Amino acid sequence: MTEKGIKTKQLILNSIIEHVHLCGVNETSMGDIIAISGVKKGNLYFYFKNKEELILETLKEAHRRYQEYLSQNTAHVSDPLEKIEAMINAVVDYHTRRKFKGGCIFGNTALEMADKSSKYRAFIHDVFSQWIAWIRTHLETAITMGLMEHSTPVQELSVHIIAALEGGIMLSKVTKNADALNAAVRGIHELLRHYEIVNVNNGDRHAHKAENKRKSI
Repeated sequence: MTEKGIKTKQLILNSIIEHVHLCGVNETSMGDIIAISGVKKGNLYFYFKNKEELILETLKEAHRRYQEYLSQNTAHVSDPLEKIEAMINAVVDYHTRRKFKGGCIFGNTALEMADKSSKYRAFIHDVFSQWIAWIRTHLETAITMGLMEHSTPVQELSVHIIAALEGGIMLSKVTKNADALNAAVRGIHELLRHYEIVNVNNGDRHAHKAENKRKSI
């Protein structure tokens, strides 16, 4: 594909991400895509063999952007538990700034398409599996560093964190306020604290985080 072709393909994906986020897969027609992107139907089929491939590529681009966003917001910390907390804060901030408009594009697609398309189901499964694995890796690092109990059920805890965040996002999408998501986050923090090893260094870390939180208010 030529450089111009690559740019055109990217333009198409960039232009329809928000529409897919707000309207979903079934409510995004080829007519919508043509109108939003400004690319003629014949040209669309040059870059994508069908609507399913186009929407999947759009979701992959949305995933790439979201991963980049989370990476940028967690790169400044090295402590594994603080890194998880930075990720959670980034998720809350992202959806709060959007005023919960659209909710989670990946959760939306799971609800809409998981029972209808094996390709969409496989993609969304991969998205959440990667996220769960990221959390699990940092929990395992925390155990190795002596910050969490060896008995910590890292896989179950990782799944719970994602499930709580996704549920909180969905409820806040309905109410259009952060109460539900904030409640979910508080529950996550309580669960993490349950498995943390209490020692002087832990106390210092918590005090430091509390002080930073006070300064940010």
